[in-house]
Amino acid sequence: MQQRLADPAVLEMYERFIPIEWLKADPNEINKDGHKRFEKFRGDADERLDQLQAGCKDRDECKRLAWRVVRDCMLTDGDWLHTGTGLGAETFFYLVSRLEDGIRGNPAAPLFRCGADEDRASDRGNRCILALEHMLSMVLYRVWTGASQAALQGVFGVDQTTASRNIRMITGMLGSTGMLPTAETIRGEIARAPKKRALEAIGGTLNMDWVHVEIEKPADKDSNDEAYSHKADATTCKFMAACIKAGLLVMSGPALGGRGSEIEYLRRWMPDMGHVTVSLTSPDTPEGERITVNLDGGPRGADKELLGANVKMPHRKPPGGELTEEQNRYNSRLAGRRAIIENNFADIKAHRILNNVFRGSVDDLEETFALVTGLVNFKRIMRGARGWRPNTHRDDAAPWLDDEDRHKRKPRKTFEISDDG
Repeated sequence: MQQRLADPAVLEMYERFIPIEWLKADPNEINKDGHKRFEKFRGDADERLDQLQAGCKDRDECKRLAWRVVRDCMLTDGDWLHTGTGLGAETFFYLVSRLEDGIRGNPAAPLFRCGADEDRASDRGNRCILALEHMLSMVLYRVWTGASQAALQGVFGVDQTTASRNIRMITGMLGSTGMLPTAETIRGEIARAPKKRALEAIGGTLNMDWVHVEIEKPADKDSNDEAYSHKADATTCKFMAACIKAGLLVMSGPALGGRGSEIEYLRRWMPDMGHVTVSLTSPDTPEGERITVNLDGGPRGADKELLGANVKMPHRKPPGGELTEEQNRYNSRLAGRRAIIENNFADIKAHRILNNVFRGSVDDLEETFALVTGLVNFKRIMRGARGWRPNTHRDDAAPWLDDEDRHKRKPRKTFEISDDG
């Protein structure tokens, strides 16, 4: 999917931002960076609270400072941060530090009161009243809870114009610059990788399916008929998505009306993943390099398009008949293998902006969907951390083990499902 880069600040960041390689990302280093930035924020927040308690001579300044202390308390409260944004403190403040790196020195970026660029801090009275961490929390709060822009005023104390401008800018930055592992970002990494590395990243399996997002009904009947999905019993747009064996989403095609042809979509919008795409589509792909593509019955005829893949689909009941016991067992095994993509879809729909009726343009929908795939992948990557956080270690997890101690840990059991069940 070609993500929108129209905002000057996003264009500037896209050209100058150096993303990490997410396929090799170390979640423990991300936790360290985020914890360091969180500790800095907590110290600054304590200073602002002391300043407020000491009193202000100017009524307006006191009101502004009070709002800022309220927003600070949201971000230092782990329960609010998780329920309001879906992220923990370390992961949230890691994104804050990445945004600061991209914005610092960027003349196209908006003014901030502090943080990213002290020399360009917002003057008193400027409408860009939010600090960067508060702007990010507002964007993620809207995505996670599905709150309208008008409702944000009561939570964050900003007018709707400021909210709208900040939401569009931050959404574009997160979804387009590589600071989040969006499906497009991961796809690009695989496309640029050498053949051996690309096939290893896929892990031999792609699970593909469709995500339906309910949208407002178009004004004209023809457009509504095209977008109406009988399966979802609603007016929808749908996205093709796929995840690799490790669970990361690597495909996210453009939005299609709910009644659009899935097989035609696959023909026209098959994402370019370099050597992987060649392997999927070439009939000359060696048997040892063939990727298994698990589908849920959608695009019948996919095996005619993916000539180099082992396409697996569930058996359908014949007219007036029943499936055999062997066919039922096959369908059950296939459903088990596809559970990981269904889990990803559940994680996507946990972001209520896509679980409610989406109100906005198709460009807004595609941009929001890209951001959500990045958040879903980000959380999945961070589940691989060894669990370090002060006084909250996971069971069987030690903080920052050295390489020489790592071999002492008891390995977790893993399970594989063979092709023969």
